[in-house]
Amino acid sequence: MPDKPQDILYGLNERPPWSVVILVSLQHIFLMSSTLVLPIVLIAEIGGAFEQVRSVVALTMIACGLGTILQALRCGGVGSGFVCPNLCGPNFFAASMEAAWMGGLPLLRGMTVFAGLVEFVFARFVGRLKFLFPPEVTGLVVFMVAIGLVPLGLSKFLGIEYEGESIEPSTLAVASTTLAIMVGLNIWSKKLRLYAVLIGFATGYGLSSAFGLLNVSGIRMSLDAPWLASPFLDGLPGLAFDWSLVPVFVIASITGALKSFGNLITSEKINDDCWTAPDMRRISGGLMADAACVTVSGLIGGMASDTSASNVSLTRASGVTSRIIGYSAGLLFVLLGFSPLVSGFLVLMPSPVMGAILLYVTSFMMVAGVQIIWSSGLDMRKTFVVSIPLIFGLGLSWFPSAVVSLPVGLRAFADSPLTLTTVLAIVLHQILRISSGSKKNTA
Repeated sequence: MPDKPQDILYGLNERPPWSVVILVSLQHIFLMSSTLVLPIVLIAEIGGAFEQVRSVVALTMIACGLGTILQALRCGGVGSGFVCPNLCGPNFFAASMEAAWMGGLPLLRGMTVFAGLVEFVFARFVGRLKFLFPPEVTGLVVFMVAIGLVPLGLSKFLGIEYEGESIEPSTLAVASTTLAIMVGLNIWSKKLRLYAVLIGFATGYGLSSAFGLLNVSGIRMSLDAPWLASPFLDGLPGLAFDWSLVPVFVIASITGALKSFGNLITSEKINDDCWTAPDMRRISGGLMADAACVTVSGLIGGMASDTSASNVSLTRASGVTSRIIGYSAGLLFVLLGFSPLVSGFLVLMPSPVMGAILLYVTSFMMVAGVQIIWSSGLDMRKTFVVSIPLIFGLGLSWFPSAVVSLPVGLRAFADSPLTLTTVLAIVLHQILRISSGSKKNTA
């Protein structure tokens, strides 16, 4: 049995009061909504009508809600039993855009289903790969998942959309105040800590309104939308497949699986004060649930998803890890998929509010990654296993133009700092482990 940490108020198998369940679930929903802008951008880029935009957003929400519920379950080798919600996966965006440009929604659906099947295969065999993921490697994966949230969170926090753009003072003021309130509540108020994100969200919205940062036209359009409507289009686009897209979707799927791997390890550590090594059977079940979510999303017409690092960090920040939150947040997200009016407001979250929340929850995941690495008892060999991959992973993210000159096969790995760091750490760990073993045998 896991040893519940002292700062966790409601553990996995505990039942919080319904008021806590509803309010904490709403906080998770706000974070799950943070990437719903991706399907809006994608459908707009291919010239889709408003009805198509609304449909893809809603169907993505329904798939993510179902995935969140399935993840909280642990039945028949599927699900991890953790609160590890799904959201529209940013790492799938480039591949999804390419599929949509080439073959519209039918090809997007078909390749998304294919990506889900790839993750099913990865999840099936991940249990046999435990030797590849010692604490120093798993901690590094968790840390890099957190690092992946920084560019998006910081750009929203500062009000910067592209390189060379100046910081927007009003955006910075709103974001700083929102972040300060959430941090303050977490440190100085045990009771209000449960609702720090919700209070920060409300404060941020109020300040955004005062500074004129709300999307007024978007709000008016949302108010005109019906409370309830079917998200399914009259004629669901068919399924298509293109062999030329197989490599890019395989890499996107494995990258998403690695991210989920890190999120699930973080969930284990959050819920067990005596955590020492990942439970590969449980992680395999979590990846199976994630794969099912991606597959369902493609089948019904949504965008691919993956587990949310920010939501996992929220469980640590709020101190509520009860799986009941996973059930309720998932169910609410599914229901909101049938409400264009409510889902429209979620998509319109002000930029500084989103940035403040992302940086707030990222802080917890970064520390979790460092703690896992440190728990391995760093020696000289482990120091290089961690530091060298981290240098290259961060370095190529700072100099993205250097990736262009690489061969196509290598470029696919270098495009993702998480994938590059993980692969380098696994390879380096094996090389140094074997060489260390050889020296011992010689001696």
